[in-house]
Amino acid sequence: MLNGKRIVILGAGFGGLASANILRKNLSLNHQITVIDKKDYFLMGFVNLWILNGDRRFEESKISLNNLKNRGISFIHDEIIEINPIKGYIKTSNQKYEYDYLIIALGAEYAPERVEGFVTNRGYNLYDVHQILDIRNEILKLEQGRIVICITNFPYKCPPAPYEASLLINDILIKNNTRNNIDIDIYAPSPTPLPVADQKVNKDVNDLLEKNHICFHPLHKIKSVSNRKSLEFEFNSEKTVHVDYNILIIIPPHRSPSIVNNSGLIKNGQNWIDVDKFTLKTKYENVFAIGDVTEIKVDKNISIPKAGIFAEGQAKVVCEQILNDIRNQSSNPRFDGKGFCFMEIGNKKAGFINTDFYNFGGPLTILEPPSEESYRKKIDFEKNRLNDWLG
Repeated sequence: MLNGKRIVILGAGFGGLASANILRKNLSLNHQITVIDKKDYFLMGFVNLWILNGDRRFEESKISLNNLKNRGISFIHDEIIEINPIKGYIKTSNQKYEYDYLIIALGAEYAPERVEGFVTNRGYNLYDVHQILDIRNEILKLEQGRIVICITNFPYKCPPAPYEASLLINDILIKNNTRNNIDIDIYAPSPTPLPVADQKVNKDVNDLLEKNHICFHPLHKIKSVSNRKSLEFEFNSEKTVHVDYNILIIIPPHRSPSIVNNSGLIKNGQNWIDVDKFTLKTKYENVFAIGDVTEIKVDKNISIPKAGIFAEGQAKVVCEQILNDIRNQSSNPRFDGKGFCFMEIGNKKAGFINTDFYNFGGPLTILEPPSEESYRKKIDFEKNRLNDWLG
């Protein structure tokens, strides 16, 4: 590589794929761009809900990451075993990769085993695509009883997802003619459905749940799952509450990948990589972190949500800095804290949530009422990014 730079990207999610493609489009082929991921396919997280709803199948929705090679991007399907930001290299189970620039976009991992009794008592993880079809089949078989959706902890990916799931399950049960005999309950440790949003949005979400006879239980922190189809919650940090269920679906505790914890990138007492809120720089030279593996505090109570749209926005800012450095140009790219997401409710409709977390007057969130137009936008959102990133 004559005068070429080596750019290594860890993780092939939203942030990693956006970064790789932006850099490739703007750099000649003598600059090497390498993406490393332990998975060999990409699947958008919200496809889980389409599988749940019966509109998609897993096999037809995943896209091979080998497609990156057709774009002049090197893809390494391997397990990362060492990140050394001091000496500037990455080790996988098969090889060592030195870099000039490193983008860490490894996302968050799930830790359902942290919920006592969950794994042994056959609860379902809403974020595990391999369990979604089982959830759907269990829902269709249920004739009466209670379906419980439990948010175990914060933060978690895509804050509206549990409420989307409840509304889609409501739609499934209506079409299955069993809705009148089955309760849907959501339990969360927070006082509101979406702690990252303002009072108006939370009222809108609560109203939407109530309209569809879905009961939201705030201030319930899960303690354990028993083998008697029963849950134990700590309510309002004061008393214990027991809840019976027929189907249990959890949003599991999230954690940073163990390889990141062992890299020196996470400060003592913290759970995620600390970065500059505007540049996404870590404390190491030419090392950036984006997306779910980071925690960006907006104030003492609110952090940037773990959602792909924010990782994509951060990727653009990081890539501009790298391009400026390579070209000896100067500009001042800054992550603006803006993003959006969709909140599907069933019957081919979705709400649209627009956010500005760096708003001068404090974080700003707007929820547009559910519509068929927003649902179509969600479909196009997936199509456009798959085309842009993986062809």
